[in-house]
Amino acid sequence: MRDPENRHFSLYELMDPAQRVDPYPWYRRLRDVGSVHRDEHVGSLLVSRYEDIVAVLDDSRFSASRLNLADETDPAALDIGKTLANQMLFLDPPDHTRLRKLFAKAFTPRRLDAFRPRIEALTHDGLAACAGRPADFVAEFAVPLPVLAIALVLGVPGEAHQQLHAWSVAFGSIISGRPMMADEVASVQRSIAEFRRYFAELIAARRAVPEDDMLSDLVAAEEAGDRLTEAELISNLILLLAAGHATTSHLIGNGLLALANDREQWQRFVDDPALAASLVNELLRFDAPVQVTGRAASEDMLIGQQRVPKGTYLHVLIGSGNRDERQFAEPDQLDIGRSGSRVLSFGHGIHTCLGAVLARIEAQIVFTALAQRYPDFEVDTARVERTNSIAFRGVRCLPVVLK
Repeated sequence: MRDPENRHFSLYELMDPAQRVDPYPWYRRLRDVGSVHRDEHVGSLLVSRYEDIVAVLDDSRFSASRLNLADETDPAALDIGKTLANQMLFLDPPDHTRLRKLFAKAFTPRRLDAFRPRIEALTHDGLAACAGRPADFVAEFAVPLPVLAIALVLGVPGEAHQQLHAWSVAFGSIISGRPMMADEVASVQRSIAEFRRYFAELIAARRAVPEDDMLSDLVAAEEAGDRLTEAELISNLILLLAAGHATTSHLIGNGLLALANDREQWQRFVDDPALAASLVNELLRFDAPVQVTGRAASEDMLIGQQRVPKGTYLHVLIGSGNRDERQFAEPDQLDIGRSGSRVLSFGHGIHTCLGAVLARIEAQIVFTALAQRYPDFEVDTARVERTNSIAFRGVRCLPVVLK
């Protein structure tokens, strides 16, 4: 349970700026010592190896319903908790199964793929606006594009895009794993209240006059006589927008930085854009936008030979599993033609991210457009800034020149 230096491992080590730049050697030390480690500081178990991560995420006895609102006294935190409690991310079967089926009726790969031409147009316009000058690729492109894309898919009017981004950032801070002060929590509560009011009005409009968008599909979705309640629909729309926006932004930013640091692999893709799907899959594995997720043991369990008492909280280290040398040959090497094991970046099992197909479509379009139009892009790696979240791994400043 401890490393050769006889010290405890703790997630708090990942808050160190040097660890945020490159957490993967730290993950490797965990895997070398063993798959499961007790974090004495946080009070949880850390699960680091691919095989055990898959086992935990596949086993319904490790519960995703890990919110504890019983002892919460702060009104702002309690209000936020009630919104989270309706989201699929924090639900177990049968509630999760019912909601997932209803949302899946609208979020089909074929339905999402129909938006590809319009996402391509948004991508080309966004890249052109950044080209030929020093630009912050994250702030000017990787952040706004996913907001525009999910708003397009859902049918959110264009004038609301900036506000959606602000609300999404506020909500994303809650699920990022970063500690927050009371005034920040209150600010997030106000943002969520505005988020809910906005979607309530939009849902009412779609009920009155349906349109050709996925929000209308979700309003009409029915499964075995069951429909989404307005509270369920709004809570999960917030999740799709906030979590989907952040993870796709991080995928694009992390991916461009990885390719800037490995020009051989980038040239390989420029020469063969048909590798787009494989490229995006490898970028997801190499530097996953979501590094950590959580589960709680609903009964006494075993992970390998490690006893896990009922009620134990587990931090599942997706970023470590994606670099597990037991599962991936030369895991620290970027290889855009890699095939084989499934990456864990969008989760595994019943909680696999509902928006994964859309995120992959967006990333494939972005990197294909860059290869075709700006193959000689430059990144000022000395000025790159990482986000300060443990759960979400991304770049908050990525200075580029597209040429």
